[in-house]
Amino acid sequence: MAEPQAVTPSFVPEAEVAQEQGITVRSVTLGIATVIAVNLWVTYAETVVRSTRLNLSTFQLTLLAIFILLVAVVNPLLKLFRQQFALSSSELLVIVAIGIVGSVVPTSGITGFFISIISAPFYFDSPENQWDEFYHPYLNSWTVTTDREAMRAFYEGLPPGMEAPWGAWVIPLLWWASLITAVFVASACVMVILRKQWAEHEKLAYPLAEVPMEMSRDARSSRLFPEFMRGWLFWIAATAAFSLLFWKSLSWFSPAVPDIQSIPNGGIFRFTRYSPFVIVKPFQFFTMGFAYFANLQVLFSVWFFFLVHVVEGGIKNRLGYRIGWGTDSFGADPPTEAWQCHGALAFFVIWRLWVARHHLRDVVMKAIRPSYPSDDSQEMLSYRTCVLGLILSLSYAIFWLNRIGMDVTTVVMFMFATSIIYIGMARIASEAGVPYAQSTVSAQAFVMDMRGTDVLSRATMTGMLLSYSLIDYMRGLFTPSLAHVAKWGDTVRGNRRLLLLFVGLGVLAGLMTSVIATIHFGHLYGGYHFRWFGGNPKGVFSSTLGLMKSPRPPDTIRLLFYGIGAGLMGLLTFLRYRFSWWPFHPIGLALAAADNNAALVMPVFFTWVIKTILMRIGGVNLYRRAKPVFLGLLVGHTAGVVWCFILDAIWFPGHGHQVHEW
Repeated sequence: MAEPQAVTPSFVPEAEVAQEQGITVRSVTLGIATVIAVNLWVTYAETVVRSTRLNLSTFQLTLLAIFILLVAVVNPLLKLFRQQFALSSSELLVIVAIGIVGSVVPTSGITGFFISIISAPFYFDSPENQWDEFYHPYLNSWTVTTDREAMRAFYEGLPPGMEAPWGAWVIPLLWWASLITAVFVASACVMVILRKQWAEHEKLAYPLAEVPMEMSRDARSSRLFPEFMRGWLFWIAATAAFSLLFWKSLSWFSPAVPDIQSIPNGGIFRFTRYSPFVIVKPFQFFTMGFAYFANLQVLFSVWFFFLVHVVEGGIKNRLGYRIGWGTDSFGADPPTEAWQCHGALAFFVIWRLWVARHHLRDVVMKAIRPSYPSDDSQEMLSYRTCVLGLILSLSYAIFWLNRIGMDVTTVVMFMFATSIIYIGMARIASEAGVPYAQSTVSAQAFVMDMRGTDVLSRATMTGMLLSYSLIDYMRGLFTPSLAHVAKWGDTVRGNRRLLLLFVGLGVLAGLMTSVIATIHFGHLYGGYHFRWFGGNPKGVFSSTLGLMKSPRPPDTIRLLFYGIGAGLMGLLTFLRYRFSWWPFHPIGLALAAADNNAALVMPVFFTWVIKTILMRIGGVNLYRRAKPVFLGLLVGHTAGVVWCFILDAIWFPGHGHQVHEW
């Protein structure tokens, strides 16, 4: 049988490619327009339509949908007029770089928790919950909205004839925007500082970044469609993934069409009655599409350490051992393993910083002495700007948190825990390729359990409560997406230092869009009916109040499990460095007990099995030939989710269907 011949793509002449610029007027305009579109889309989907969750991953599905539209529809149409009119690969990466950071903002990213926290204290207070006694004396008009009628208009809808009370929101929004800006600047500086260490010295895979790079690889070739779409493998995979969601959507209109119950998940499965559960997700193609580009050892560790978590949790449950419940509603359960994983994450981050110590020394020396022989000309910011920006932004954040009530010790501990989460999630996203990753313990719970709430004043506890505005499900907020922007910056032609400026403008545009849209929809439909406004805000106010009423000392048991996790991570790290044959990547331990890991483990396992077989049979060549299959699954699943959203928006507004989640 004749060996199949590889298709050689037809590229634009090298001289023309060399002239391509990534940062152009149209790429920046399209990038910011993409951010605005994503923020409007996600806000409308989760507040008005109440359809599927669209803002849970590092690489948002809505962003991927718009990127696919540009690559597969807009660019071919531009080529029909003239080939040079098509967007170049660099321009497409600029668009997705601006988009991936700006898409962090809406609903459960920033706006949902942020708006709900600052609007709740004077709307939900009552004589029964005693918020006026425990919270109100320590709240300032520049941190929360104090106009009760304005909040009533937001939560219950604007009464006929009443003008929208936008003025009640302005001052708190501006002050919180200043903190968000400081967080963005600090995150950007850290990711630029670590880029060379991660991308060049350690050569991380950046699987999430690989997908748009593959899709845009020959954007200006003479062929109408990009290379990954030209083969039959892509179209079979895309059609199969789309068909499942299309079939499911038909069942909404006719009982004669049987529903596919395993979308978005097939329920939970327990190996024993005492074991932690795994969520059955055989058709989570979104995770599989990205995970295919990750290292096999990393994929193996993700599902293997989850099984370790299942065994450990099962034994503890069978013995009846438990140390209570989580301090807040965001931590993983049970707390023993949550703290164990958080300790592992802390060691993981500190160890990676220790490994980077020589690079970090060079960064500091370059910041002090511009003549120091360390090249930062290819970075998005100079090292001097990074160090200065990091110092100023952290100083402002510390000052800001102190002014809302936190004492200095609490602020320092809170910043430490937040830094561990931010850097850890960025590292996991850059190395493991899982689109969903979160910490197992919040920074707030870390402080309250380590210090003990018996030494925290009411003002400090109120400040801790307000800090939940940026909880972001403990996904790292801006750092995971900024890490990928720094990676794409390596391939973008043009002034890379302008890229970060436009990314920041995209975040600002996204924040303005999502805040205005959220408040506007609240005035129209009543914010209390939004997915996250009736539950989490009241829940976190209640849990914090319980700790204020019944203070407790430092939790030494949780500290013990924190230390156990750090010790285990240290042992795994030593074994991986000492023995070349050691199969376990320690990164899996930090994720083992995370809430969303139960939903990730099945698609990650399937991807690991498939990729292992492909590598054993055909090596790297077969792995490369199979890329269109997984890109097809991504494209088909994304198209199917968009199709389902359109049906929900037209026929089921307010009663949408869940077809995509963790």
